Amino acid sequence: MSVKYSPLGSPKIQLDREDYSSSSQRSSSVWRFWTRKAVWSCSLKMFVCLAVPVCGFVIFFLSFTKREFSPVILDYGLPHTLPDYRREVSSSWEEKKLEAEAGIQSPIVRNLRPRDGPVWHFGGGKWRNPSKESHHGRGDPSDDNSVVEFRFANYFQDRMVLQRGSPGAEIWGFGEPGQNVSLKFGGLELEGTVDDNSIWRIRLPPTEEGGPYEIEAWSRVEGTPEDIRIHSVLFGDVWLCSGQSNMEMRVDWMFSGLNELRMANSYDTIRFTEIMQSGSPTPVLEPLIRQGWSLPNSVTLKEFSAVCWAFGRRLQERLQIPIGLIGSYYGGTTIKAWSDSRVGAHCHEQVALHQSFKFGDDSVVWNAMMAPLLPLEIKGVLWYQGETDAINDYNSYLCMFPAMIESWRSHFRQPALPFGFVQLADIVGEFVGWPIVRWHQTADKGEVPNSILKNTFMAVAMDLPDEKSPHHTIHPRYKHEVAQRLLAGALNIAYNMSTTFKGPSPSTVSKINDSVLITFKEGPISLRGNLSSTFEICCGDLDGSNGTLNWANCTQWRAVTVSEHTNTSLTLDASVCQGKIVQFVRYAWKTTPCPFLECTIYGADSALPAGPFMLPLSTDTQQFIRLMSNFLNNVTNSTELNA
Repeated sequence: MSVKYSPLGSPKIQLDREDYSSSSQRSSSVWRFWTRKAVWSCSLKMFVCLAVPVCGFVIFFLSFTKREFSPVILDYGLPHTLPDYRREVSSSWEEKKLEAEAGIQSPIVRNLRPRDGPVWHFGGGKWRNPSKESHHGRGDPSDDNSVVEFRFANYFQDRMVLQRGSPGAEIWGFGEPGQNVSLKFGGLELEGTVDDNSIWRIRLPPTEEGGPYEIEAWSRVEGTPEDIRIHSVLFGDVWLCSGQSNMEMRVDWMFSGLNELRMANSYDTIRFTEIMQSGSPTPVLEPLIRQGWSLPNSVTLKEFSAVCWAFGRRLQERLQIPIGLIGSYYGGTTIKAWSDSRVGAHCHEQVALHQSFKFGDDSVVWNAMMAPLLPLEIKGVLWYQGETDAINDYNSYLCMFPAMIESWRSHFRQPALPFGFVQLADIVGEFVGWPIVRWHQTADKGEVPNSILKNTFMAVAMDLPDEKSPHHTIHPRYKHEVAQRLLAGALNIAYNMSTTFKGPSPSTVSKINDSVLITFKEGPISLRGNLSSTFEICCGDLDGSNGTLNWANCTQWRAVTVSEHTNTSLTLDASVCQGKIVQFVRYAWKTTPCPFLECTIYGADSALPAGPFMLPLSTDTQQFIRLMSNFLNNVTNSTELNA
């Protein structure tokens, strides 16, 4: 049989060629795939290796030279500054004082958001010398012929919140002495005159919550009519937030801070402003503004106070009215720095105060960051401070704290101004002054309000330790819990709402044989955590020192265990005194007395913790208890003998 010739060869050869061809194509495709992948991988690695150091160098260069970042970068919340912002580089108050005396000054600026983060060290802010600053718009304070700029005081800005209700907000500003000023508001036209100090003041009528309003001031400057306006003004409740670094701690640094930033723009009736950290030897008329009145969003809110914002948000949700928040805080400051000079002088007469800083810190922050705000009407104050005093000058806090509160109330023209504060939180390590300042924050009463600290409320924070805080353990990130506890106090004290805002507090203490019985109010109580580590008793002689007892002189504190408890009382085993007299009982008297939310005593219904306390068993009480015990023992013995 003849086979027809084919140029491709026999059928078998053709099949083998097809298999070989397809195999070669597959090998070629795989080779091309891995080659391209290797090239892309190497290119990406080279790009990353080059881009990271280049970007790092650019950021470092711009930061070092203090140049302005792109507004596009600002929108993403990255480090930024503004062209008119001049950063101070001096690192001590002494250097700042010399700069100010030489006429080098920080401008009074508006709507400012500086690149720098929180100033957490006292002395790291700006030092002001009022005698060298421009006077109310004059270019040269020594030139009496220059015209004073007709304007509002610098914190009267668009989008601000003014205090609702009586007596009505006071609007003020600057102008030429004798100049007539007309103010238009809500269909009213109010009149005023510039005084000899180049200041005009006009009080608005009491206004209910709401808005927005426009406020217009009109006058003639050298014969030329001139008007100035602020827009989108709301009326509501204004709260002043002050203290040191735990009040200064930013929203984006607290737990769930990013969630707060994501939903911030939905709270358009909350407005806030922040005062620049600064000091001055004498009171000034206007503060330096770090951030002007702003609506909350992910960029504007991130560096504002976490505690202040978390409180304000909760308050707005509860009341459904506009809320204004003023942040005036300064890390590392003492209570003396926030008090006017008369408070310090008064307490110097009461206790022996030692100077904690080389450059006098008395009143310098008050002069620059609080005195300028006094013309404002406010609803209340939130205060978070005391850490610096607990390390340096804890004994003076007992006098300074109540005196400072009364001084602020006097200056703000409100004898019963609601004043809320955070009792010191925790820090790793033991500091003698930490529990003492906590005790002094209650005027040594253990709870507020009391006969000394009237119309006050307190958030206990000793059960919120944060040992892993990246901002040091002195700055716990549990700000939501603090804000919630402050809110409960504010609703009760400032708004007369019937809310539970205090944990249990001791009402009586009694000694029965080898036990100590403590009864509580604000109950019922609930016990958590370790029952054998938070209570201590002081064992001593009956007569003490000439019949008087002082807990500070006790040298024999013994840890005791809770042996029994009910929903209103607990019993301590005091047998460790071994024949000595129980003179004092104290609770949670440590820098960090318990783990997170696991202190011993809480309200069973409120879940609020009891604060630390020190209970004396007076000599008279002990003698009475001893006599009664002897009497009962004699009666028991007689009964047994008769039986």
